[in-house]
Amino acid sequence: MSNQRINREQVLETGRTIIYREGMGALTFPRLAKELNIRSQSLYNYFKNLDDLIGQIGAGFMNELYQLVVESLVGLSGKAAFQKYALVAHDYLENQGRMVELLYHVHNFDQESDFYQAMSKVLDLLHKLVASVKLRHLDAESYVQTLLSSVLGFTFIEVMGFLPKDQQQRDHEFAGLLQLQLSEIKED
Repeated sequence: MSNQRINREQVLETGRTIIYREGMGALTFPRLAKELNIRSQSLYNYFKNLDDLIGQIGAGFMNELYQLVVESLVGLSGKAAFQKYALVAHDYLENQGRMVELLYHVHNFDQESDFYQAMSKVLDLLHKLVASVKLRHLDAESYVQTLLSSVLGFTFIEVMGFLPKDQQQRDHEFAGLLQLQLSEIKED
């Protein structure tokens, strides 16, 4: 093992890289230590355990999405804001490799955890958007659930490779799905 100095950010970045390339199952302390060329016990200087590390990676993942969505919504309202929210979220998740697997694990974390709180910020923003429009048929909570299910479901299936390989075809299919969701919003 090396005597090299590492820091918390290096550990996080290496953990993110492992998840991005190989998925959550590949991230273990022994694997991470090997990648960093340190002893696995040294990782406990930075994180309480693997769940602590995953929680911090998840929080960073969701905070980055939140920041991208917030920046993209400046000056938008109504359908345009919903469309931008969905497009930014889809593009972000689509380009994060197997990092999207983190979303399957947020329920394992306490509601006070950084990961859960970061996820809540992303969802709260969507709830605020829904509260600002009138819907045709659905109540606000049902609409949030259908939009989340559609965007996340499509993205998960896409990342897993079950949609057409052609990017233009996938983009076209996502645009159709999004238009269906947006048709629930009444025009001003």
